[in-house]
Amino acid sequence: MNLYTMVLDFHGGTYITQFDASTAVDAVTAWCNELQEEQLLGEVSSDVAEGIMIDAVENRLVEVEGLHNVWCAATTAGGPLALLNIIETHIAAG
Repeated sequence: MNLYTMVLDFHGGTYITQFDASTAVDAVTAWCNELQEEQLLGEVSSDVAEGIMIDAVENRLVEVEGLHNVWCAATTAGGPLALLNIIETHIAAG
């Protein structure tokens, strides 16, 4: 399992959370499921989650140029742009 940090920029807010998952797409799936179940963005939560899943799975996550283990997905479902950045987070042994 890997730790993924998810950073969503949406409608003037920044939302950050982390998920343990095997792949970045699995982390996005877990994030989308939580977004829908908890309605974290209010009424538009399901639309945003569905739009991100379509972009991340059907269109594939986009690697952020010049960075390692960083991807993004986006949607305009629910109104304004929802931009999700996914960062594979390594924890140093200490």
